[in-house]
Amino acid sequence: MPSRRGSPLFSFSKKERIRKEWSATRLEALYELAYLRVFAAWEMCLEAIFYRSLCGYASAAGQEQLIRGAYFSNLAAAEGDVLGGNVFALWHKPQRVIDRCKKYIKSGAGCPCVQEVTLTSNLSRLEHLVSMRHRIVHDQKDAKNKFDAATLHIAGRIYRASRPGKFLRDYDRTKTPPQRWLEVAVTELSSLMAQMV
Repeated sequence: MPSRRGSPLFSFSKKERIRKEWSATRLEALYELAYLRVFAAWEMCLEAIFYRSLCGYASAAGQEQLIRGAYFSNLAAAEGDVLGGNVFALWHKPQRVIDRCKKYIKSGAGCPCVQEVTLTSNLSRLEHLVSMRHRIVHDQKDAKNKFDAATLHIAGRIYRASRPGKFLRDYDRTKTPPQRWLEVAVTELSSLMAQMV
């Protein structure tokens, strides 16, 4: 007599149980969590590139020139100067990172200003991506309004309950084959990271 485990009925009921456990709400929460992980990696990348630039590390575009004239001797010294006695610096707002670049790194002829140029060139899109991050971690009316404005701009629509998970699971149908918005965001942020190293 064959075991019950090997029967198609057992396999079907197990799959059905798993489907029920992974409701749309749970999947959307999972997509939001994934987006937060991706965005945290983006912030860590911005921070790492910035501190390394202050220490004289060169990108593919060349070595940044500092306003102070000399490079910091190590990453801890660069970080200490940027923090200025604070415990941490915020990296999620692109305009704040651009302003930090302008404070430390020379711009103009012969100066690559890679991080500043990359962020400035993509500021609008990055602000929309920040709105998604902000909406996931905050339930304020302002966060909802900015998220709705971002999805209206990016996808041409507003998502029910202003939930990022609904947007991130949806498809960008302008791509062939269509890609989920989470994948589009990951690809865009990865591309920007590659431009800065």
